[in-house]
Amino acid sequence: MKKSLYFKIILILVLFVVTVIVFSGVILLNNVTSYYMLDFYNRMEELFDDNSKLKSDLSRAMENESYKSDLKHLLDSYSGVLGIDDYRNFYILDNTGRYIDGTDDELGQSLEKTPNLIAALSGKDGSKMQAGSEFADYATRITANERSVVIYIKDSMDEMQRFIWIIFSIVLQTMVLSLIFAIILSFFLSKAITSPIRNITESAKQLREGDFEHDIEIYSDDEIGMLSATFNEMKAALKSTLDVASDERAKLETVFTYLRDAVIAFTEDGRVLHINKSAIELFGDAYTPSFNVNSFISLLNTETDSPASDKSKPQIDPLIESDIMYNGRVLDINFGNIKYNENNKTHDGLIAVIHDITGRYELERSRREFVANVSHEMRTPLTSIRGACETMLQDENMPEDFRRVFLNMALTECDRMTNIVSDLLTLSRLDNKKTRWKISTYNIADSLKHVTDVIRVDAQKHKHKLTLSVVPPMPEISADRERIEQVLINILSNSVKYTPDGGQVSVQASKRDENTIEIVIADNGIGIPKEDVKRIFERFYRVEKSRTSETGGTGLGLAIAKEIVNAHAGDIVIDSELEKGTKVTISLPIKTPLKSSDD
Repeated sequence: MKKSLYFKIILILVLFVVTVIVFSGVILLNNVTSYYMLDFYNRMEELFDDNSKLKSDLSRAMENESYKSDLKHLLDSYSGVLGIDDYRNFYILDNTGRYIDGTDDELGQSLEKTPNLIAALSGKDGSKMQAGSEFADYATRITANERSVVIYIKDSMDEMQRFIWIIFSIVLQTMVLSLIFAIILSFFLSKAITSPIRNITESAKQLREGDFEHDIEIYSDDEIGMLSATFNEMKAALKSTLDVASDERAKLETVFTYLRDAVIAFTEDGRVLHINKSAIELFGDAYTPSFNVNSFISLLNTETDSPASDKSKPQIDPLIESDIMYNGRVLDINFGNIKYNENNKTHDGLIAVIHDITGRYELERSRREFVANVSHEMRTPLTSIRGACETMLQDENMPEDFRRVFLNMALTECDRMTNIVSDLLTLSRLDNKKTRWKISTYNIADSLKHVTDVIRVDAQKHKHKLTLSVVPPMPEISADRERIEQVLINILSNSVKYTPDGGQVSVQASKRDENTIEIVIADNGIGIPKEDVKRIFERFYRVEKSRTSETGGTGLGLAIAKEIVNAHAGDIVIDSELEKGTKVTISLPIKTPLKSSDD
């Protein structure tokens, strides 16, 4: 019974009613008590205010020789205003607290020294409300002609207690009547709720037995009715789902077939249960009708041994074979056991998921090469610096000219190391998206003129002809001007550096379309071999390492240039032919998606 919905609904409603009545009663009683006491103290403070008539009359009465009787007579005249009755009395005390006169001599002789009374005896008004106190009291001191008395008002609050008991009995009667009503109401309510639920339960049992024909009758439009209607809809949807289960399986097999990772599932006797398109493309001609788990393992040249005694029924525990080389690809193979149904029986099979990690493998190889290149680039200048220092230390009488040569050599190599570190930091910030961009709108034509003017001095040293051509109209662009000029100066410097003296270097700029500008830097220099062009943007890559070293390059400039241009959502392309020259095409959006780092 306690577990039934009937009992739970009745119990919840009864508890709710009891809780509401109890809280309401407690709040009501507390408010009545607070109101009574607050009214008492507010009235006393108002009557005994320094500017009140009562306080003035009391002070004048103190000037008379018969002040004690005058005070008693005066307070009696104000008894209506003070609320003096059987429960509230006033007392006149001397400055030591000894009883002089009042409305109740018996109680006056045995007054308790309350905090308010003690405060008045010390010269302050005692008007503090004591939380939880069984009485309310107020005390004030009257002083005149070097005479001092204390007027003490005390209310036993018996009248309020009687009123509270009346309220409590009303609340109690209300609770009893509410409980009776709640029990009757909850009985009908629970019946109205549980009857449709029983119908839904019976229909669910029929559904479990495969009967989809009988719908639940709906008698109302409330939540229960909506639940019944939803249950009927669920039955129809479930029947439809079962009808299309075979179609869904076909869809699943389609997804399986076109996964990018190669997947092969084998039966417990080693036959291919499923194989997707990626696996067929991976193995090519090696996949034949006789392909099985053993030929698969042999084909990949793994050392995985089947723990099964019968090799026609391999049982391989979940494992991973990493870095398998096959047909020029690097593969990771995840093996795992699967369950499948065949001939109405459950069998244990094997599934192999083959990940092509060639790209990741190449990335790791590039990382190792990068570390090796950095080590080599740093070791070379360090060796030169060490050699110069050791030479100067070994020959203390070295001529000043030779000493300067070695010092200049050390400084040059230090500058070279500084450039390498600076370039590496720039690349690191670009890789980790930590670059602080300063995006602004500026005139690209003016920027190109500034860049060519910077390079012109170096070009004149090599007797190059440096030309700038800007095809109007050239719009202003939104970009990091300093970074873009860094790219242009780097490429122009390479053109000047790798063009024989007396060559030609040209810069052309134009608007390619409504959203893009194009900058072409061309020279008739030594060019780049075809096989090196595709690797020219790799870090530390040099076409002629010895020659690049002589010209002070680190192999990082073009890598930085490409990262900056790509960050601006642009593109950079190099076309070159050996001994005929190089052309670098830079495409930049008129408005870059980059935001300033301060935004």
